[in-house]
Amino acid sequence: MDLNAHIRKLLSAVLMVMPLISYAQWFGSKTDRINTLRVVVDGDWERPAIVNMALDEKIEFSFDEMSHEYHRFTYRIQHCDAQWQPSDILESDFLDGFNDETIDDWENSLNTTFDYTHYRLTIPNDKARLKLSGNYRLSIREDGREVAYFRFCLSEGKSLLSCSVSGNTDIDTHDSHQQLGLTVNYSSLTVRDPAKELYTVVMQNRRTDNMIINPTPTYDAGNKLTYEHCRDLIFPAGNEFRRFEVVNLYDYFMNVDRVSFHDPFYHATLMQDTRRHAYKFDYDHNGRYLIRYSQGNSDTEADYLFMHFNLASERLRGGKLYVSGHFNGGNLTSRYEMEYDDTQKEYQATILLKMGAYDYQYIWVPDGETIGQTKPVEGDWYETKNEYQILLYYRERGSRYDRLVSELRIEN
Repeated sequence: MDLNAHIRKLLSAVLMVMPLISYAQWFGSKTDRINTLRVVVDGDWERPAIVNMALDEKIEFSFDEMSHEYHRFTYRIQHCDAQWQPSDILESDFLDGFNDETIDDWENSLNTTFDYTHYRLTIPNDKARLKLSGNYRLSIREDGREVAYFRFCLSEGKSLLSCSVSGNTDIDTHDSHQQLGLTVNYSSLTVRDPAKELYTVVMQNRRTDNMIINPTPTYDAGNKLTYEHCRDLIFPAGNEFRRFEVVNLYDYFMNVDRVSFHDPFYHATLMQDTRRHAYKFDYDHNGRYLIRYSQGNSDTEADYLFMHFNLASERLRGGKLYVSGHFNGGNLTSRYEMEYDDTQKEYQATILLKMGAYDYQYIWVPDGETIGQTKPVEGDWYETKNEYQILLYYRERGSRYDRLVSELRIEN
């Protein structure tokens, strides 16, 4: 196969959209034309997609459509319950303004090998303002058909949560897991039946596959739920995320072996990774990524590259291996699946990514399961620095929607 034919095959495979594993992802594309979906709250790229309603904050959504042709994209906002299903309320209950408005903020890429158009939408704007806390789904549409979506939250910002993280767990002592101690103080709410009116979600590094929903409290006393020695709140600790950086086409980059041009596109091959057998300290960002081009506008002048991941390992049996990080929104699909090369004795994956700095890790999903595992490749080590996020929803008796009343994010 000639090189250009090989590149065309790679492009087709990398951009293929496949069915998703059946848990909620923070964002997703339903067409091969939409890439690099990003959500930025109040200008801070490290924050999760949660806006504090008590503050004057904005949330920005952006994506790239892989051509220089104009497309009339519109957006539709839907309020959702705590399980991300549409709420049983009217649009006028949660939206001050109108749905199905056009996304008018767009700009073509400049001097890039991949032509793309960068689209941007900010909420609130002069046509749409949200009125209720809770979960929201933003649908990007063309000719009435959804092509991509984002999930985000509005929090009331109440201080109802406190949390601690320990490597000394109820299943091992300073070994491979971390356990959360959690307190929910709901005295400021009118709660008659906490089991029915409160809904708690706990996430590690914003992953959705292994998130814990409604853990069982140790006890409920004095308008306070306490979770001590709660086996529901034990997480495999994982390892620090691996990192790489490509911010232009001419310098030396972190964890990159080489950058090469195979007409008409650029390719970057990462240093060969190995399976980890010990804790590896690093100054990672717990899976986050930053689009960055050091010589121009990152939104429209940063190019796309085929990133080649390679992991030296014997073949693992009984499951599939994925490259994962916030850049894929939690989507463990064939687009991010690694294939095993028997000749090179390594797992390989090629992923089309925009220039920037990325955290990533290797996630193993056993056959028949949807929860990924870090242990087979990264290992689980109690010393690992992780981010934990707790979301507390409240539906008062007689109400028709779930409020997000409190949110807490900590790093151990």
